Amino acid sequence: MTTPIRADDLILFQGDSITDAGRCGSADGLGSGYVAMVRAMLVARHPGLAVRIANRGVGGDRTTELLNRWRPDCLDIKPHVLSIKIGVNDVWRLRGEWNGQKFVPIADYRANYEKLIAQARSAGVRVLALVSPTTIAEENDSELSRLLEERAACVRDLATRNDAVYVPARENLLRALREQPGVRWTSDGCHPTAAGHALIAATWLQALGL
Repeated sequence: MTTPIRADDLILFQGDSITDAGRCGSADGLGSGYVAMVRAMLVARHPGLAVRIANRGVGGDRTTELLNRWRPDCLDIKPHVLSIKIGVNDVWRLRGEWNGQKFVPIADYRANYEKLIAQARSAGVRVLALVSPTTIAEENDSELSRLLEERAACVRDLATRNDAVYVPARENLLRALREQPGVRWTSDGCHPTAAGHALIAATWLQALGL
C-alpha cells in the first residue's frame, strides 16, 4: 500500500480531548496522546519524510464547536493533510448539558461534518483522514455506544463520499476490549490510556499506509 503523505507535508490533527491530550502543556504542542505517538513513529519509520505535525484538538468540543473555530484552527493553518476525530461529546451531552452544550442529533452531526469537509477541501486540503469516534462506554450495548456507532457509520460514509481515508479507531478499540479484556484501554470508558492511544496511533498509521 502506498501512502498519500508527501515529504514536507503539514499534517493537522483536529478533534476533542482525545486529540488534545494536554497539548497546551507539552513542549512541542502535540500532547501526550496518539498525535505525539504518530509523530514519534513517523520519525522512527520514515526519517526522510520530514513531515510537520500540528495538533489543534480542544477538550470538550463537539462538531458544533469545531465548526465555529474552523477558520483560525484549520483553514488559516493551510494543512496538506487533515485528520478529524470528533463525535464523542456530541453523544456524551445526552447525559446532561455541559457549559451550555447539548446533545447533537445525528442529522446535525452529519451536516456539521459535511461543512467541515467542504470548507477544508475548498481551502486546499489534499488528504483527509476521518477517524471514527472511539468508545464512550465499555458496555457495548449501552445507549451511548449505540449512538456512537451510528456516528461511526456516518463517518465511514462521509469518507467514502469525499475520497477520504477512513481510520477505524473505534472498531479496533472495541476489538481490543473484547480480545484483551485484561488490558485497561481507557481510563473512564472514554479517554484512552497509553495503550489506547498507541492503538489509535497504530490504526491511523496503517490506514495512511505508513
